Amino acid sequence: MGILRDVKCDNCGAPLSLKAGEVVITCEYCGTSFNVASGKDFVIEHSIIPSKVDPKRMKELVKNWMGSGSLKPSNLASRSRITSSSLTFLPFYVVHVNVNTTYKGIFSRTGGKRSRSGTLQREYYWKVLGRRGSKFPTKEYEIPLSGKSTFNLSDIPSGANYLNAEFDEKDAVDIAKVEVSDHQRFLLSEQIDSFESIDHDIVVEDVEFVHVPIWRVDYIYSNSDYQILLDAGTGKIIRGDIPPPDTSLGGFLSDIKKAVFGR
Repeated sequence: MGILRDVKCDNCGAPLSLKAGEVVITCEYCGTSFNVASGKDFVIEHSIIPSKVDPKRMKELVKNWMGSGSLKPSNLASRSRITSSSLTFLPFYVVHVNVNTTYKGIFSRTGGKRSRSGTLQREYYWKVLGRRGSKFPTKEYEIPLSGKSTFNLSDIPSGANYLNAEFDEKDAVDIAKVEVSDHQRFLLSEQIDSFESIDHDIVVEDVEFVHVPIWRVDYIYSNSDYQILLDAGTGKIIRGDIPPPDTSLGGFLSDIKKAVFGR
């Protein structure tokens, strides 16, 4: 991604390298965040989840994950090789909303038609990744907010990547409202087959901007490439590609040994 233009930090005067598509940028010298779309300082709470997993620990956690679980090839840990790894701080908006959905519809899947109506009330801390077109598994990722602290550049290790957001909190709120509405409808689809009406009253309580550290690990096994995403704030695997089982005789016998003896 190339540099689009240079602007200066309002706080310290240092140059801010603005890349194409970025809207909220953070000064690499003083840590002040700036909304280049509105020309104003970024005023919502900006937090960071410090990384607790260094490169050595990351490799240990990856190898432990490879060696555990019944669905993985028994020789995955010994026969795989990490080809690349990178630690990146990703920008998330956490949108705190209360939603009250009023609905009316028909339940018909068991034969006959029964009218149903009511309300569904929920509270969400909805996560919105501040990057467009990302394939990051946002829905299955739980941000460890209990470990957050006020944003500080000293919490970003040397060599780690840091991504700015490509839209601001107003866009994040709009995205969260659409996704929350879709989720409410999904929950109600358990008891409604066809909706006659559905209305969502969404109240936004608060918005927080937080950067979270994620290890991306690429590895090779049996001449094929796979990827693992690891939460550097907790050490937990977010998602890991699992190779198909080894169907050779040796692989079969190895899997039997693992099932019986646990290794």
